[in-house]
Amino acid sequence: MSNNLVCESSSTMFSEEEKHKALEQAYRFLAQRFLSAFELRQKMKRKQIDNDLIDYVEERLIYYDYINDERLSHQVLRYLMEEQKYGTFMIKQKMKLRGLDVPLDINSYDELSAGFRVTEKKYGATLGKISKLKVMNFLKNRGFSMSTISQICREFYSD
Repeated sequence: MSNNLVCESSSTMFSEEEKHKALEQAYRFLAQRFLSAFELRQKMKRKQIDNDLIDYVEERLIYYDYINDERLSHQVLRYLMEEQKYGTFMIKQKMKLRGLDVPLDINSYDELSAGFRVTEKKYGATLGKISKLKVMNFLKNRGFSMSTISQICREFYSD
């Protein structure tokens, strides 16, 4: 409760024009793609908008449901899982970079299937001619676990 009072009282020190300009800037950022509260805050700081004004804008956008980190985290996770381009670790990292919590739905991700898919897509028929180390590094850089990498390499390499 006191947090709201601080936000409301600090927002009164700004003119309506300043508030309007800050909200307009936030709308321009949000017109590009959905942002987390963290991402919006970072973008507004780069525009040198006062922290108290950012608090005011964030509060308004959350109230009007323009920013909803929980909904966005589910959407981002679903998108990354459907893409099947990354391992679990990389998915978690991408979400953390956006300031999003990782939903428990991540536990249903079939990392092995994604690993096979991305390996076959990258190397195709030349897979047997590519060194095992190169494939392992490729998968590691995509955030796949060592157990997944090991299973994939066992399938494609006989040693």
